[in-house]
Amino acid sequence: MAKPIYAGTYQNRGGGRWKNVFIVIILIQILIVVIYLITSRGKKAEAETPVEQTPAAPAPAPLDLAPTAPFVQTETSPETKATLSDAQAAIDGGQLADAKIMLDKLVASTPDAEAIKMLGDLNIRLLKSPMMIPGKEYYAIQSGDYLQKIAKNYNITVPLIKQMNGLETDVIRSGARLLVYNGNFSIRVSKSGNTLDLMAGKQLFKRYSVGTGKFGKTPSIEFTVVDKIVEPPWTRPADNKQIEYGDPENVLGTRWMKIVSNDHPEITGFGIHGTWERDSIGKQSSAGCIRMLNEDVEELFDLIPRKTPVTITE
Repeated sequence: MAKPIYAGTYQNRGGGRWKNVFIVIILIQILIVVIYLITSRGKKAEAETPVEQTPAAPAPAPLDLAPTAPFVQTETSPETKATLSDAQAAIDGGQLADAKIMLDKLVASTPDAEAIKMLGDLNIRLLKSPMMIPGKEYYAIQSGDYLQKIAKNYNITVPLIKQMNGLETDVIRSGARLLVYNGNFSIRVSKSGNTLDLMAGKQLFKRYSVGTGKFGKTPSIEFTVVDKIVEPPWTRPADNKQIEYGDPENVLGTRWMKIVSNDHPEITGFGIHGTWERDSIGKQSSAGCIRMLNEDVEELFDLIPRKTPVTITE
């Protein structure tokens, strides 16, 4: 009959006990290595796939930047109503440049929501049309040029160049002229107003209604757009599982624009993205990211290039 593993003389029992201790230590070390590998793999997946999360570190002090236009709607004055009527008549009559001048002046002096919306829609219409506006110019295509190169030189996007020039493909011909835009786009987000302002230089170009982080979770700091993804997958924070685009559980909508802060590299995981939840717009509704209606984020996606600055204020 085989002896039990602890059988032996009294003098040898101590040696068997130490062997057991040694085996336990080895097993603990193996377990630690396995846990480390699993954790590292999870962190890598999180870094590569968009995930909506809150900052690991306390948010820095809010930026004290004045918004482009006040966010509190005031009662529309008779003068404002008259200007809006004149601007609409100019638009209906095809005098888009005149309408823009009127609306630019009006928005600079009043927070009227109708004026801001009318100006934004008009700016987009003018930008994508062959009409000339401040910032637009013609570029003579040189030998060796291609759309990505021209877009980078003017700090715009290839889709915008194609829309302005009615191009169906990326093929261009040396000696031809292209309309380009040097608008110097930037983004300002107001957490209290739940708005995103697309700025062209120092002027408001278009205002979008957005959703920001619940309980003020969106950090009030400066970011930069570093990556852009069409039909993005989403990493579920609970278990780092990747949820593909089209899955009802994917919360990122149709577009994702990753933003990072050079001043606060410890704050990660934030971006501007779409949403399927239309009723979440205009309120603090996200886990920290800036969410937009899908049609709005698709429009913005085609306008701004990587390296666009994003300033978030209270």
